[in-house]
Amino acid sequence: MTEFEDRMNRAVEQGVIPGAVLLAADMSGRLKYAKQVGYTTVDSKEPLEFDDIFTLASCTKLLTTIAALQLIEGGLIGLDDDVSQLIPGLANQQVLIDIPKNGSPIFQQRKNPITLRLLLTHSSGAGYDFADRMLTQYLHSYTPRDVLKDATVDARFNSPLLYQPGEGWAYGSSIAYAGQVTEAISGMTLEGYMQKNIFEPLGIADITFFPARHLHMAGRLLRKGIRDVTGKVVDGPPGLAPLLGELEDCFGGEGAYGSLPDYLKILQSLLLDDERLLKKETTALMFQPQLSPASKQALTSFMVDPSPVVGDFTGPNEYDWGLGGILIDGDSHPYRRRNCLIWSGALNLFWFIDRTAGVCGIFGTQVWPPADPLVEPLLAAFEKDVRTTASTITNS
Repeated sequence: MTEFEDRMNRAVEQGVIPGAVLLAADMSGRLKYAKQVGYTTVDSKEPLEFDDIFTLASCTKLLTTIAALQLIEGGLIGLDDDVSQLIPGLANQQVLIDIPKNGSPIFQQRKNPITLRLLLTHSSGAGYDFADRMLTQYLHSYTPRDVLKDATVDARFNSPLLYQPGEGWAYGSSIAYAGQVTEAISGMTLEGYMQKNIFEPLGIADITFFPARHLHMAGRLLRKGIRDVTGKVVDGPPGLAPLLGELEDCFGGEGAYGSLPDYLKILQSLLLDDERLLKKETTALMFQPQLSPASKQALTSFMVDPSPVVGDFTGPNEYDWGLGGILIDGDSHPYRRRNCLIWSGALNLFWFIDRTAGVCGIFGTQVWPPADPLVEPLLAAFEKDVRTTASTITNS
């Protein structure tokens, strides 16, 4: 991967990224790729280390999905059980139908149950205000507030549903509410549950929702870089939780921080199907299409323009949603195999697990905005190079 590494070093020198951590592994155990380039910040020139703490953002969603699936394995909840009573903050929301130009918003009462499957696949009706034009308009016009001051899941995501549960698809806060379900059923905080059932089994010490509470992590939290008008990355402001503000709740869809070697342990466990986190039959579900026809159609419409999504989605629009990420649902992709599971984080982190190809990896940097057009080619080059290297090892 020498040519790719040279490209990454040039990206640092040219101000495309402050630095990056790159990790990959294969099923055989022969591929153990680990590389860090660049610096913790643009100005400090302090070398980036493997154990530095990243804002994981939406990479958190995979962790919460695993936690919820463990509850299903334990017989405590079913994937298609109605969990509305456990998440009143979401369940009590109406469906926003329209906002006429010269009138009040039009709502409809929710009529469908909210199941755990719908929460885990972004099919519950819950959206993100920044990702939906009508929801943005509603919040700015009718409930103006500084959302970064909202420290709980219910307060931060206090907005109407975008469609009847199960009848659409929208990227949003659903998995934060799946985290609430996990807390209600387990009787533990989401962090406490993950610590016992995900982190300890894998020997993970550096993932948390509250890095300031962990002395061994507090000084290693990376600042985000921001792309300025010249196209160079400059250092963003210091401080915790640059995306969501200071939080009280464990935000199961967005709120975790961690080192990428620890995150890779989770990807490897799922790739190897080693049953340290989930039984084989449960892990298999993660890599199977989960959407209803209506929800899949909505996802397909969304992915017509994948430019807001972190990662290389320039191939054919053949996607479904698995349990934990978007799923390749076709055989025409130039380098990904069917049922490859993928997702990302807003500061241009990106992970993939391709069990057919027998490889997984994670690319981590801390650059705003999401899906930065200068970072995207680096993500694609990383994944392609990892796959080529893994294939060469397999065939040698």
